[in-house]
Amino acid sequence: MPSKTMGAAAVMLLAVCLTSCAERMPTPPVPIVLLPPESVFKPCEVPTLQGDTWGDIGSHALALQTALSICASQVSTLIQWRQRLHHDKNKTQ
Repeated sequence: MPSKTMGAAAVMLLAVCLTSCAERMPTPPVPIVLLPPESVFKPCEVPTLQGDTWGDIGSHALALQTALSICASQVSTLIQWRQRLHHDKNKTQ
């Protein structure tokens, strides 16, 4: 009789052990998303006209051109980041 009890206890213990292993699934790692450089999040500068001569207008045009170039570079960096993000996301799927 004790061997039947021991056998039943062993079966119960085995069942408990196996089910506890099956329930403990490892959690998947949280994906790390690298953000673009902080410098691209700065608002674009909008130079104001300083002065009232034709020469001042020329200087203002150069300042606008420089500001536009910097802003376009920021947008380009963000677009490249987004494309890499989508490319990496499609790679993992």
